[in-house]
Amino acid sequence: MQMRRKKTAAGLVLVTLIFGSRFALGSSSERLVIPKLSHAPKIDGVLDNPIWDQEALKVENFLQLSPKEKGVPSEKTSAYLGYDEKNLYIAFRCFDSEVKKLRASVTNRDNCIDDDWIIIFLDTFNEKRRAFSFFVNPLGIQMDAIRMEEGGNDNMDTSWDTVFESGGKIDDQGYTVEMAVPFKSLRFPDREEKIWNIVLGRNIPRKGEIIIWPEMSRNIPGLLTQGGQFSIPGKVVRGKNLEVMPIATSLKREGQGLDFQPGVNLKYGLSSDLTLDFTLNPDFSHIEADAPQIDVNLRYALRYPEKRPFFMEGMEIFRFPEIEMVYTRRIIDPAAGVKATGKIGRLTYGVLSSYDTSPTESLWDVHGGVQNTDQNALFNIVRLKTDVFKESYLGFCLTDKEIDGTFNRVAGFDGQFKLKNKYFINFQAIGSNTRFEDKETGLAPALYADFYYFTKHWGAGVFWESIHPDFEAASGFVNRTDYKTYGASTQFNLYPDKKFLNQVNFGLKLGKRDDYFGSAAQDEYVRANLNLRFTEFNRAFIQFENAMEKYEGINFHKNSLSLEAENNIIAWLPFGLFFEIGDSINYDPDDPFLGWGISSGMMLNFKPSKRLVMGLDYSKSTFWETRGGVRLWDYNVIRQRTSYQLSKTLSLRAIVDYNLFYDQVFGSFLVSYVLRPGTVFFFGVDTNYFQNDFRRFQRDNYNVFVKFSYWWRA
Repeated sequence: MQMRRKKTAAGLVLVTLIFGSRFALGSSSERLVIPKLSHAPKIDGVLDNPIWDQEALKVENFLQLSPKEKGVPSEKTSAYLGYDEKNLYIAFRCFDSEVKKLRASVTNRDNCIDDDWIIIFLDTFNEKRRAFSFFVNPLGIQMDAIRMEEGGNDNMDTSWDTVFESGGKIDDQGYTVEMAVPFKSLRFPDREEKIWNIVLGRNIPRKGEIIIWPEMSRNIPGLLTQGGQFSIPGKVVRGKNLEVMPIATSLKREGQGLDFQPGVNLKYGLSSDLTLDFTLNPDFSHIEADAPQIDVNLRYALRYPEKRPFFMEGMEIFRFPEIEMVYTRRIIDPAAGVKATGKIGRLTYGVLSSYDTSPTESLWDVHGGVQNTDQNALFNIVRLKTDVFKESYLGFCLTDKEIDGTFNRVAGFDGQFKLKNKYFINFQAIGSNTRFEDKETGLAPALYADFYYFTKHWGAGVFWESIHPDFEAASGFVNRTDYKTYGASTQFNLYPDKKFLNQVNFGLKLGKRDDYFGSAAQDEYVRANLNLRFTEFNRAFIQFENAMEKYEGINFHKNSLSLEAENNIIAWLPFGLFFEIGDSINYDPDDPFLGWGISSGMMLNFKPSKRLVMGLDYSKSTFWETRGGVRLWDYNVIRQRTSYQLSKTLSLRAIVDYNLFYDQVFGSFLVSYVLRPGTVFFFGVDTNYFQNDFRRFQRDNYNVFVKFSYWWRA
């Protein structure tokens, strides 16, 4: 019912080979030593300091990751690494024979994925499953993220932000980049000699070329598992490990007085791998409202991403193989919170506690719904993960939500195993216990397991999941219970290694869902798909589905065809498309029937200059009683977003959302000054309009807000 894979600047990352595939780099057989520099280089993006050539470690033997495995790069790249007690220093010289065709935008942070860029992955625990990731474009614009590789699946969490220094400069030979990453911005084992796993890379988007060090082998899944081993032999200083972020927010709503809310975030690092976070009256004001989604004819609640800084940091620890036990949007309006995250030896842990003043019991009410303001809720979450074997783990999680004598407690174990770089096993075994309105359930189980086999040209797997009717995860996101489901999948991969056709993938998946106690079938499906990867950032995905879905006791048999495409070959107009057509169910419990539906979506960014971006997101859903019959509804949602970057730190942004189904318009204007993550000033105006009985738009309300925060680090 919505565009499933929106091609936003951050979301594009998830569909690239580097960010979201099962392929990897070749290993470096020797451990390289990063030398200590005699003095700190100036980070201005100009490689005129002789210290880089005379003292730093130089890496030159880059190879193609795509389009051709281990192919010779079309452009030469050199990287340099060094350190002192405070920082890790990295520099790149990226030669380019067509300098005028470089893609480099002056944009806000974390928004340069369509550009040329360099990247460095720092796996500071050398665990080959998680890495700090740093991007810099030719003008020094930054992106950062956490890369996760577990259970045969890879993803990048771009919500992670930290402080590092960068500079970039375009010259007649290409471009150069310099970086300084403070050690106090990272977590790593508290040892004298630090053995890190590192991957270096460069993106040349106009050629669809990714070059990387060390070399890649498609026979081995995972990127970090074959990174290069680097040693930092000397002592480093992480500062006093104390961070304070005072926050002040002022909000003026139409017809109401001024609402001034001070708050503070406090971070204290007991060691390089143990961090405590405290927050009082945290600022969770929406600098940008949730992107509109189509919310008509839904069987299950929509899921919205977390945007609040306190909850986003360290949340990669709270990920699970399948059943989402932790979904922090369930914590609506916290007055205070505390969190401890870190890793000691093989043990990774996270502890989160938060006091919510406006809890809700329903997933349907999480986003802008009814809040239970008469009661308060206490959330407590404990997460433990221990490394076992090679690149595998066993985990434990406990969540507890308490509201005035009622509670929901969920506990269980999970694990992910990687064997011989070909076999992957994932599992979860959890149970819930709930008391609500003087009624208490017994232990209600939820189980999940899968097994996958992967090679360069072929892969296959099976999965099984069951959730008891009484199971509830009040701290997580589980919007369906009372079922057992199982199925199998297979895929075949071809690698033409052509300039504009990197990979062809054929996939087949079939599954069935029954009632938990096996009395009747709920769903059955067969899905066949074709995935064409033209370059790393350009692809097309086609899928046909034949399915049976049971609703209100009726078995509906349906067929559908869907298409997704993403493209950034045109530098000034990257875009994404989604289209689905076929049988569709009317989820009206009083009158369910099988109709005909078309869902489509488009996202594009028009970039007439390096500083101006004009974006458009469009989602559409149309439903007919029968194919070619009476149209029951036509739902259209449009988001127009225009941003202009005055400098690297100062920007203007305007957003207009049109919901043509409800005849509503939402407008937002924002002035942003972001000196660095956490040190920001925002001034914004929001307003809503609706169409009255005379078909004229009438203002519903408006908000004016100011936010200031300062990130102080000792």
